[in-house]
Amino acid sequence: MPVILAKKTGFCFGVKRAVEMAKDALTRSKPIYSLGSIIHNEQVVKGLARKGLKVIGSIDEIEKGVLVISSHGLSPKVKEKIAKRGIRIIDTTCPFVLKAQETAKRLTEEGYIVIIVGDVNHPEVKALIDTASKDAFVVKDAKEAYELKLSRRDRVSVISQTTQSTGNFLEVVKTIALSEPKELLVYNTICKDAELRQGHAKKLSREVDLMLVVGGRTSANTKRLLEVCREHCKAAHLVETAAGLKMSWLADADKIGVTSGASTPDWIVEGVVKKIAKIKKRKTR
Repeated sequence: MPVILAKKTGFCFGVKRAVEMAKDALTRSKPIYSLGSIIHNEQVVKGLARKGLKVIGSIDEIEKGVLVISSHGLSPKVKEKIAKRGIRIIDTTCPFVLKAQETAKRLTEEGYIVIIVGDVNHPEVKALIDTASKDAFVVKDAKEAYELKLSRRDRVSVISQTTQSTGNFLEVVKTIALSEPKELLVYNTICKDAELRQGHAKKLSREVDLMLVVGGRTSANTKRLLEVCREHCKAAHLVETAAGLKMSWLADADKIGVTSGASTPDWIVEGVVKKIAKIKKRKTR
């Protein structure tokens, strides 16, 4: 019973960088806070909490100390407020997210309507909206893009949350193009790691009986991976850790594919693979 691991699993560059920066900060000074989870993986966040990183919901909870900005980025307005209070910032924002923010800011300054393809409630998208500051809209798919009712007089630009699928992004662009705006600028701000990860997962999910996506349920890129896998494999499931594996999933699966979200550490992926092997070995005795 082969377990086939996707070519891209474990932390992406941005997440690895954020976790290492947080760990390094914890060896130098305390108290250290993060505004929301530094990455969307409960097990990693709990591990950092044990080392002293305190997750808070508002900057009003900090009197003094150091604030770690998550890999998803933060609104420039909020950063300014933090700086004015004399709180030191350690900015772990992913470089791909920073590039998307810079693009949104420039497009707004040049007078374009900025359409962001993504999840309006995600921290990364909230920061993008604030960075664009005005004339910014968020759409999750082509249906929402159609409902914008753009006119032929509009100068429009389209960017993306970094964890979106290329397919969904292009469908939105096609829909916006149908409204024939005066100008249409398209910037693919999807992270290259996310594109590669989705591509490998898509290929693998076509070749297996069961596809497992390992990652946190709050992780946007993990949920997107699951959607991609479900398009090509009837049996595709999200599992946070090995403890979440269900015997019923494995019962009739001869070939099992495993991929992971970008905020899932290698040790969790390895734990899932080992448990699958253990369960299957038990069943063949």
